[in-house]
Amino acid sequence: MAAIADMLQEKANLSPEVAQQVEQLVTEHLMSRVPSEFQGVLSSVLGTGSTEAGTSDSGGIGSLLGEAASIFGKK
Repeated sequence: MAAIADMLQEKANLSPEVAQQVEQLVTEHLMSRVPSEFQGVLSSVLGTGSTEAGTSDSGGIGSLLGEAASIFGKK
């Protein structure tokens, strides 16, 4: 998720420390707003955490679609 902090530094002219704090705040806010069953998916898409298997995954949109399909019973 360092890309978000990099964009904040470049586009908003924030210091690296402030950009990281903003990034963390936004991530925490997003995680608090999604249902618990989607938090792992969001974490994977944002590249902030681990998958359920315990391995780091930056997944992206493909991972999001795959997880959403499995939640709704499609494989």
